[in-house]
Amino acid sequence: MAQAKGVLPSKEDDREVLYKNPRTCGYFIPIRMRPDVTLEQLQTWLSSLDQAVDALVARAEPTGGEEKGEKLASVAVGLAPTFFDRLASVGIPLERPAGFTPEAAPPSPRFGPAAELPADMLFYVASVMEFRVEQFLRYLMSSPVIEVLGLERGYQRVDESEPFGYRDGVRNVKSSKRTGVVYVHRDGEQPDEPTWADGGTYMVTMKIQQKTAAFASLVDDAARDAVIGRTKDGTRLDLPSGSDPHQESGDVPESLPPGSHVRKAGPRGHHDDNEIFRRGMPYVEFVNGMVQVGLHFCSFQSTPNQFDAVFNDWMLNQQFPARSDGSVAGPDALMSGQSPLGPLVEAKHGGIFFVPPHNPEGIAATLTPTKPHKPKTGRLAINKVVRDPNDPSRRFERAGFTFEVRDVSGEVIEGSQFATGSNGRGVCPAELPVGHTYTLVETSSPQANVSLVQQQFTLEKPNLLLRVENVFQAPPPPGAYGGI
Repeated sequence: MAQAKGVLPSKEDDREVLYKNPRTCGYFIPIRMRPDVTLEQLQTWLSSLDQAVDALVARAEPTGGEEKGEKLASVAVGLAPTFFDRLASVGIPLERPAGFTPEAAPPSPRFGPAAELPADMLFYVASVMEFRVEQFLRYLMSSPVIEVLGLERGYQRVDESEPFGYRDGVRNVKSSKRTGVVYVHRDGEQPDEPTWADGGTYMVTMKIQQKTAAFASLVDDAARDAVIGRTKDGTRLDLPSGSDPHQESGDVPESLPPGSHVRKAGPRGHHDDNEIFRRGMPYVEFVNGMVQVGLHFCSFQSTPNQFDAVFNDWMLNQQFPARSDGSVAGPDALMSGQSPLGPLVEAKHGGIFFVPPHNPEGIAATLTPTKPHKPKTGRLAINKVVRDPNDPSRRFERAGFTFEVRDVSGEVIEGSQFATGSNGRGVCPAELPVGHTYTLVETSSPQANVSLVQQQFTLEKPNLLLRVENVFQAPPPPGAYGGI
């Protein structure tokens, strides 16, 4: 399976990310295309883009007896949902990634209060030679296809700390698990993706301003540690000083501050096993004559649900994690915390992009529709949504909803039972004959006050994603006689 490039650190792969090079800087380059672009213009430009990317990521000439020259740059080429609208408008009928379909839409805005980045593509460049990046920018600026070009910059952490002074990224995905977390596997947990997307990945970016003066105005180090859930050296607050974060248990105890960033955002063992691979960079810039710092958050994952669960179901969800004493955990203190000088951070904007699998023949070849193979069986995936009609922003537990598939006679199909994970996705393990009609039956729910769903569907293609929605029905308030 070919995989997307510019994503995972690698010392050997010429097109992969520079491996912990302290000289690496990051360049986030969003573009928006002209609305009147033609098919011929787009095809010509995509062909020239391949050449520009090749020039950007080419190694330096070998010196001193080296077998290979120094790696100078890598790039992840991200395609936004609107890019696939552009393809359709010029007559390219490419099936869009499953994560960009209406069935995959999250229950509420993906980036909370932050604006969505208005871009058709985003190039995430990591480079130790700015001249290479300048040449790539010149190429983009000269393109007749591009209407708007932007640039945001980041830098590599030499001491692993972020602008508040805390070690960052200490619990990222282990290298042995990364390909499973990051890349689309159609033969595994992403059978709903189109064939061409196998080996691709979803890239999510957010620009988050960190307000260092506000953070410093908190009463003392203990208050600042309580926001993060760690001391500055990376030790979790419930563990002895100097404990290795990589050896921590996934089960986070209730003794940690309930709204701390570690308590809200970190993996939590078997039940909340959802993960994302983070590869962001801090930034510094001048705005209106003032220095501003923050994080260009960037994560890679095989489905958008993985990010959505971390950011919305966990971090911004006041009810998560559930507490044994019935108290409310509140939102992530890092995102919602207040100081004598105001908020600690501000999310400026966010974007989601699909990085296609690498094709030696170029990106145009990847995006060229091919004659579809017509298998006789297919698989079903679902996106579980729980909605409160009185509060559209509210999020709920989405793990543990159980299902089975029945045929037209009402018989349960053997091996069709499955459950949703903590990111709301579930995959039916049974191979279902294509062209037949079935009923998806919800057999149990971990969430009270919702009605179980039965949803009829026809498997018209071998990769089907269904959106399955429960409506939360708030119980009536108790009356003077116990609600009677």
